[in-house]
Parts: sequence; C-alpha cells; structure tokens
Amino acid sequence: MTLAVVLVVALGAALGLAGLRLAELRSVPLAAPRALPTQGAGATTVEVSADAWAHSSGAAVRDLLARHFGAINTKDYGQWTATVVSARVAQQPEAAWQQAYASTVDGTIRISRIVEDAPGRLIALVSFVSTQRPESAPDDLKAPRICWRTAFTLVGEPPLIDVSRSGSLLRGAC
Repeated sequence: MTLAVVLVVALGAALGLAGLRLAELRSVPLAAPRALPTQGAGATTVEVSADAWAHSSGAAVRDLLARHFGAINTKDYGQWTATVVSARVAQQPEAAWQQAYASTVDGTIRISRIVEDAPGRLIALVSFVSTQRPESAPDDLKAPRICWRTAFTLVGEPPLIDVSRSGSLLRGAC
C-alpha cells in the first residue's frame, strides 16, 4: 500500500468515527429541562448536558445512571446492585432497599457535569425529581415530591456509584 492510500484510509476511518460521535451527540438532549413537570417525576430518560457529553466518560456515565434509575423505577434490586460498589450494597440489603424505594419514581434526570476527581474517580453532578409516599420520604423531608441535586462519586472502569460523601446532596420539596 502506498502512503497516500494509507492516509486516505486513516482519514476515512477518523471521519467515520467523528460522524458516529456526532450522530450520538445529536441523539442526546442537550438543553436543561425548561421547567419542572407540573406533577409527578417527569420523563425517566437520562438527559446529558453538552458539557457532560463532551467528557470522555459521558456515554458510560449516562448508561450507568440510566440503569441505576431504571432499577429504582422498576424495583429491580439485582440491577441496582450492578450499578453501585459493594460497600453501598452492604449499606442497603435487599429488604431495606425494597422498603425504601417501594413507592419511588425518579424522573427529570439530568447529568450537568462530569469531572475527574482523581485517576479512576469521577464526580457526576446530577439532578432529578422523585415522587414517593410521604412516609417513604427522608425523615427530615416528608414530601410527596422532592427535587434532588447530587454529586455522585463514580469509581472504576466501567464506573460504579460509590458510597455517598457527606455534603454531596441537596434536596427540597418541589
């Protein structure tokens, strides 16, 4: 093969990959939701900001959080355990998890930003709305609908959700 042919093949492959990435990018909602849903949790799909999508782990984080919130919404403990580290599973055995999430529905989920905290350690800034029976809500916020903003710590490859850090969560009735 001549150098010219190799360059043409390499350029074609690079453009093909760039086109695939652009096609993926176009399929992802980039804008923040304009407003909270008037009732309920809203759409259960995971939206990704342009900033978060531009991160090299954007697609992997979106996939992880889609499986994580999907497990909560379908009450699938086995699927949920595949999205978190073993220490987090130990904190919430199945019976406690099923009780905690029995009436929960999460929606209006958005990844705003992903940053590398250390090698193999990411922080994903995520907002979402949850609905639940008030008696199932956190002890200090017995509301049927809660707006959450959290910084999920993600570790490993592929990433898993680590045990929450103190101060990594904001919430309020909405």
